[in-house]
Amino acid sequence: MKILIADDNHFYRCALQAMLSEWGYEVVAVADGQAAWDILQSEQSPKIAILDWMMPKIDGLDVCRRLRANPSHEPTYVIILTSREGKSNAVTALDSGADDYVTKPFDRGELSARLRVGRRIVSLQTSEIVVYSFAQAVDGKSPYTKGHSDRVKRYALALATRLGLSQIQIDLLRRGAVLHDIGKIAVPDAILNKPGPLTPEEFQIIQSHPLQGVRMIEPLESVRDTIPLIRWHHERLDGKGYPDGLSGDQIPLLVRVLSIADIYDALNSDRPYRAGLSLEASLAVLRKEAAGGGIDPDLVTAFCSIPPEQLVRLGSGVVANRSARTALPDSSSPPSPEALCLV
Repeated sequence: MKILIADDNHFYRCALQAMLSEWGYEVVAVADGQAAWDILQSEQSPKIAILDWMMPKIDGLDVCRRLRANPSHEPTYVIILTSREGKSNAVTALDSGADDYVTKPFDRGELSARLRVGRRIVSLQTSEIVVYSFAQAVDGKSPYTKGHSDRVKRYALALATRLGLSQIQIDLLRRGAVLHDIGKIAVPDAILNKPGPLTPEEFQIIQSHPLQGVRMIEPLESVRDTIPLIRWHHERLDGKGYPDGLSGDQIPLLVRVLSIADIYDALNSDRPYRAGLSLEASLAVLRKEAAGGGIDPDLVTAFCSIPPEQLVRLGSGVVANRSARTALPDSSSPPSPEALCLV
């Protein structure tokens, strides 16, 4: 693993470089913050950076702040190295966005242990990036689902805001919505894009995607809290959903919120087996499903109270996707309950 060392003190810089090379790391060493920043912006940016607090041109804390202010930058584990001691200095370093703080003169064993922690975290972050990339790839498997997860996220967050959910709940819902269909990466394109009815065997493969998604997510502690949303977004209040046949209050609130957003987008979008419904017709199907006991009636009422113009704005991309198709099947009849299971 590559590590960046940035320290204007020649003795410490050389000592760190020799020690880390001995431990098997690939080391890049520079003497000022500007050089460190330039390296961290490169395509081969090191995953771990040890930055001295006080350096020429840009100090270590400012380098860290710049990193954290750039949302497109891949995660870098940052350790601030300084001769400043005391709790207040440690808090200042961590508030800059640093992940750890080591004082000079550093203890060899302590630094080794802190780097092992950094390596584990970087490994988890890298795996999480891969998982989110897979989730994006799922939407690209079919022209009918392009942008689906992103729209579901927007609809779900709009409903969550209307319900007054907490920021922690909203953050979990945001991540779960992006990942909810990740298991469809294992579903053959021929099934996802089939224009006619599915065979029982094909339907069973479609129904496997929540559990496939759980298997992908389980090893990653950082996103493991999204598992209920991934596993249960096709459950129904009447117990007729899958994969576990949950009913009523067994289905968590956030899962019920996600399900409504998921179903609405599926109704409002083109699918290979039917054309997308209008906004009004999609909301009518939601109300019918709620009256029949399939989805939460209170949440449907709240969702239907979102202004139509806001729903249109949140669903940007649906119309463009719909206009790209020709000879769409007649959409005058609402989808069957079986079709709703294919969202």
